[in-house]
Amino acid sequence: MQAFPLDPSIRFIIPVPDGEPEKASPFQGFAVSLCLNSRLMRLAAKLPSNVFDLSEDGRKTFAARRMCGVNPIYVLPMSPGAIRSLEPEVFAPFNVLLLPDDQHADDYRDWANACAIAPLLVAKSGGDVRPADLSPEALRAFCLAVCDLLSEQVIAQDIDDARCALHDRFEPVSRQLDYGLEGHATITPNLMVLHALGYRDIGVKPFKDIGNGIAPYVRQIVATCETIFSERGSIDTSGGSHEYPHFPDLNLFAPAMYAHVATMRAPDKVVGAEKRAFFTVRDMLVGQTGYGFSATTVHQEEVMFGASLADIGAGKAKASPHPMMHIRQLELALATDAVATFAASHLAATIRLPNAVNTTFKSVRAFASGRRGDETHSKKRLDAFRQVQQAIDSAVPAGFLSIIRQSRDGIRIIADAHLEWLSVDGLPLCIRKNVSRLPATPGNLLIDQLAPLPLLRLTPESFRKVLIISALKRTDPIRPMFEMAFEGFSEQWEDRIEIEVVEVTSADELVDALNAFDGPLVIFDGHGSHREEKAGTLHLYDEACDVWLLRGRIHRPPPIVILSACDTHAAARNHATTANGFLAIGSRAVLGSVFPIGGRDAAILAARLIFRISHFLPAAISVFGRALSWTEVISGMLRMQLLTDFLRLLEQEKLIDQEAYFHIHMEGNLAINGGAPSPFEDVIDLLETAGLSREGAKAKLDMALANSDVLSYVNIGRPETILIDSRDRDETDDQS
Repeated sequence: MQAFPLDPSIRFIIPVPDGEPEKASPFQGFAVSLCLNSRLMRLAAKLPSNVFDLSEDGRKTFAARRMCGVNPIYVLPMSPGAIRSLEPEVFAPFNVLLLPDDQHADDYRDWANACAIAPLLVAKSGGDVRPADLSPEALRAFCLAVCDLLSEQVIAQDIDDARCALHDRFEPVSRQLDYGLEGHATITPNLMVLHALGYRDIGVKPFKDIGNGIAPYVRQIVATCETIFSERGSIDTSGGSHEYPHFPDLNLFAPAMYAHVATMRAPDKVVGAEKRAFFTVRDMLVGQTGYGFSATTVHQEEVMFGASLADIGAGKAKASPHPMMHIRQLELALATDAVATFAASHLAATIRLPNAVNTTFKSVRAFASGRRGDETHSKKRLDAFRQVQQAIDSAVPAGFLSIIRQSRDGIRIIADAHLEWLSVDGLPLCIRKNVSRLPATPGNLLIDQLAPLPLLRLTPESFRKVLIISALKRTDPIRPMFEMAFEGFSEQWEDRIEIEVVEVTSADELVDALNAFDGPLVIFDGHGSHREEKAGTLHLYDEACDVWLLRGRIHRPPPIVILSACDTHAAARNHATTANGFLAIGSRAVLGSVFPIGGRDAAILAARLIFRISHFLPAAISVFGRALSWTEVISGMLRMQLLTDFLRLLEQEKLIDQEAYFHIHMEGNLAINGGAPSPFEDVIDLLETAGLSREGAKAKLDMALANSDVLSYVNIGRPETILIDSRDRDETDDQS
């Protein structure tokens, strides 16, 4: 009998009874029961996530493992039916079922007893242990009992190692911050990270500095981020530097609501004063700019609190929030707890942004309208981009820029606002840093994306086959673009990569093509669109395809999808984008477009990506002596594309000659691919040496950027979980 390695992860399963879309919360789309029980996430996040975390030796590597993504917190919301059909593998035996107060352990006892190794049932009544008693010691006792039950199906040495670790009792050192904090949701993710690092009794005082704007909140966020960065800087991760690049060290988190909330109508049964209150609350929710809701009129006070503040203060009435306010508060609590658990999984700092970033929607819409039109005048595009950047820059407190600058391992945006365009020292964030994005809506998709994922381990040879899905008619004028672009590069990769082109004319053919392909990378070549208040679509000849409707039909979702089509994550539209649809069907990393993109430039970008995989990846792995994440691959490619657009503009305007173009291009590419901290400043230094003024070169870079398709691309999903190195390994890391 084959013996399997033991998975030492401790998994926390939370029942979520409601799964139908109509039962999702109205503003962000979360499962309502999960909103009511987000405290269970906090409970799990404060407990060991691996049996070795309970040992002294394991604690020494705990932080390094979390930073590299190999020791996440496994919190798994599942429907009761899915739980009862779950048959945990004997080699992944450390499972804990966290039951909400309204569910009874008896409902799951038969399932638990039928498991090869029964999970620990945590319930208010009838369980193996109550939530209040679920401590590290209780987990230790459970895991030791499990070790005694493991059979010959698990490697004996792994069982012995786990048992030894569990017997290795130690008293963790409790640490204190040298500054005071007042508890507030804006710092909850950072408090969870600090708790994981051993800090105790922090943020326990209630937040009292209300009414002084956002400055008090910003101070606490900045202080806790700086402490986390300082802690990360002291952690030795050199032992896994080749195999495990660090996950992003900073999250930019801005809870959002569905786009249609701004025009949401009151239900027919809501009339009179209730209807007026409905619209008052709706407008307060949409118009919020800070970290809390503020009432400026007595009517708003009465709607918000159920009575005026004067009457509440005088004891004449009790606060009773409007049901819509209550629901939104539950949504915000769940989003915060989910992001906090996620941040603690990787020891990442989190900047909770004020709601003002979501009010930049109007500026983004105006910018998007110009890009979707036929307007290509470079100066107008530059002015429009400056306006939208000004709106975003104004919405992000200046105090956060110092934290953003300190990020070394990449930034993850958890928001719907277009924070990739935030100006950081003269360049958009997506050019200045390695950036990826998780959508804030719909909420259930966000919860899915925040779930722990095993690392996908690839080598350059894994990309030996690349699938191109062609959905363009033969008479389409942009159809030849891919072929022409690939002809220019194919000699460079023809002995390393095989390009498979499949034409699809319908959703059925798209499903068949995806299910038949077993490689990691799929590139879609075709048209896309996203009409207002509709779902985004891909155009397959004459058929419009909503990818969201393909869930359940695609059994082999490609890990990486490049959407070479317009509006696949369209700006100023709704959450139902094509890119989000690919995340929903199981893809890990999707490169989407927020505007229309040019057929020629899109084809060149796709060809450059394949060339980058075939030549840059093997060389970079050798030079850096470590694996690369897919985030790094995409971020570097976008910088190189901007460099090309910039130098082409200078050459076209005869500000540099061809010789200078090739020389500076080569040096710029070396700076980008070599990990230089400021490659575009290095390029401007070279241009200044070549005779251009620094101010003039910077002005041309701004012009090139505003007109480049680079602004249209957005890196969505969990690309940091895809690692490429030169070693032959199983594609999925064992998480040990």
